[in-house]
Amino acid sequence: MINLMKYYIKKRLPLFIIVLSITLIVTLIYLSSNDFIRNAIRDGKEIIEISSVGLSYIAGITILYSILIPIYEFSFKMKRKGCDLFYSLPIKRNKLFLSKYLFGLLELNLILIINFLVLFLTIIIKFNGVNFTNIVFNPMYLLLYLPFLIILASLLYSLNTFFYTRGNTIFDGILIMILGSFILGAIIYGLRFYLMDLKVINYKSNLLFLNGYHYMPFISLINITSQFEYLVKVGVFEFNEIYPDMILWSISTLFIVLFIILSKKEKAENAEDLSESYFSYKIMIPIYIISLFLFCEYKNFSFIAIIIGGYIAYVIYNRNFLIRKWNLITFIICVSTGFGLMAIKLLMQ
Repeated sequence: MINLMKYYIKKRLPLFIIVLSITLIVTLIYLSSNDFIRNAIRDGKEIIEISSVGLSYIAGITILYSILIPIYEFSFKMKRKGCDLFYSLPIKRNKLFLSKYLFGLLELNLILIINFLVLFLTIIIKFNGVNFTNIVFNPMYLLLYLPFLIILASLLYSLNTFFYTRGNTIFDGILIMILGSFILGAIIYGLRFYLMDLKVINYKSNLLFLNGYHYMPFISLINITSQFEYLVKVGVFEFNEIYPDMILWSISTLFIVLFIILSKKEKAENAEDLSESYFSYKIMIPIYIISLFLFCEYKNFSFIAIIIGGYIAYVIYNRNFLIRKWNLITFIICVSTGFGLMAIKLLMQ
């Protein structure tokens, strides 16, 4: 495994340098074209305040590479020729997958750390000698974001890697990655709206645990990043705005273990075949159908779109307009459950 990692580093170093260079050029363009200091009028007085510190840009890079790196590292398992070549290596499959996972993780964190340090030094230079009206700039607030960035980027990468590798084609892998990223948020949002319609909670209830965006990793990362931006700009960190996100990121650690366990069961003959993992279409489609029905009412006929969308999802899953018998039975059960939930809502009103 160590020898394989050394081989990857030697082989991929030129490509990594190219990608890092391109990213740094984009970062420098972003830093040179943005004004991080703003003159504003507050209560008739002119003040000097921080406009931005660029952390949202770093979060954007994180999201981009946490998607692209798993696709690049693990697309070999989606092609029969590619997986035959890799599986023929004198190394166990779980170690092969772990090596590629760790190498991708190393690439991601190096890109983020280097770009963050460039951003940090730029901000220090730009803010040097500036007397802000409403805050004393503390560079340690910026540095405090770095360990959070590394942890959250690693977990986001792990989550995307797990869901991507559940697919047996590149298209399936990308789609499963997208569906997996938003599935928990869809459940929570659906439950929140359903409870509101049942008058269990009201629209003014500020139940952070029932705000679905906390459970969508891309949005959650942006939410946490915005709180660090607020800390730098105002000097206050609102922890109550991010503590529900910790549930999502705690759950994400389990997918690292699942990835390692399931990598032992990877088979070359599954490449380009239907994606039959229980962590893919098989479970996700029913969950999405039922979750979306939680938003529905008979009077707006939105359930028709859900039925059509659910059928299309099964067509994509089966790669055939004639979906298999058990998928059809599951589809009918999910739609029936959805109508049952709508009926309960109608009776309770």
